[in-house]
Amino acid sequence: MTKFRQLTVLAAGNQVELLEELLFLANAQAVTLVDNGDTPILEPPIGSHPVWPQTQVKALFYDERPHSEILRDIAMYFQRANIQIQLPNELTLLPDQDWLGASLDSFKPVKIGGFWVKPSWNDDPIPEDLTLLNLDPGLAFGTGMHPTTQLCLEWLSANPPLGQTIMDFGCGSGILGIAAGCVGADQLTGLDIDPQALIATKQNAELNDLVVETVLPSQIPSRRYDVVIANILANPLIKLTDTLNRLTKPGGKIVLSGLLDEQADQVRAAYHAITFDTDVSKEGWTRLSGTKVG
Repeated sequence: MTKFRQLTVLAAGNQVELLEELLFLANAQAVTLVDNGDTPILEPPIGSHPVWPQTQVKALFYDERPHSEILRDIAMYFQRANIQIQLPNELTLLPDQDWLGASLDSFKPVKIGGFWVKPSWNDDPIPEDLTLLNLDPGLAFGTGMHPTTQLCLEWLSANPPLGQTIMDFGCGSGILGIAAGCVGADQLTGLDIDPQALIATKQNAELNDLVVETVLPSQIPSRRYDVVIANILANPLIKLTDTLNRLTKPGGKIVLSGLLDEQADQVRAAYHAITFDTDVSKEGWTRLSGTKVG
């Protein structure tokens, strides 16, 4: 019988948001942040995370796999993101109760650009002039809370891809490709190295009455796209320059996110075929966007 299990790790304040997203990518059902000391925070801004000097990050898993497999996946995602945190040897088994139901109450709708991002079970009214985007957390990276995702959603709000084809490279939960579909994109493709992310993308697409073609890296289509969005990390963005350039049509748009402000010049320099717009930064993260020449 599947039981709820919990992972608890300590993180510095500047690691918390990325750590939370990585745990969702590792199939956490919920992530809770708890002050590890006695540092009060009064009224953090709406939609933001409380940040303490040292934070207990507690991730809830409902997974039939052995502890070792879950911890192996978590370690892999931490390593990719250069997160150096010691993991325990096993997860903590929790007593039976409605852990998931309690955790769902913590996910509230949030306005990001012109989107109203909300979990499917939330019935709050949709503000006027916003585009509804249903997204359930817990399967893959991308709940809309991380600045890198927000930067991409804001770009889509300002540049709605009406009738255009979209490649969401490193799709995670599918949030960016689905958002593009919600504002008029015609054909959506999501690519990810993690099969679980492709499942999440299809499920979240269905919540929005959309269809997303999902592919693994070994199945990269030969066709080119009007818009290519890659919200991954700086090093993969540099290594994948040729691939992302090839996927972008001449005259098409490319959006690169997941890089720190200080990494922007290095990533930009790798994309010789792109005429870049002005960089946009949020909370230490930068979004690059531009047009493919020729």
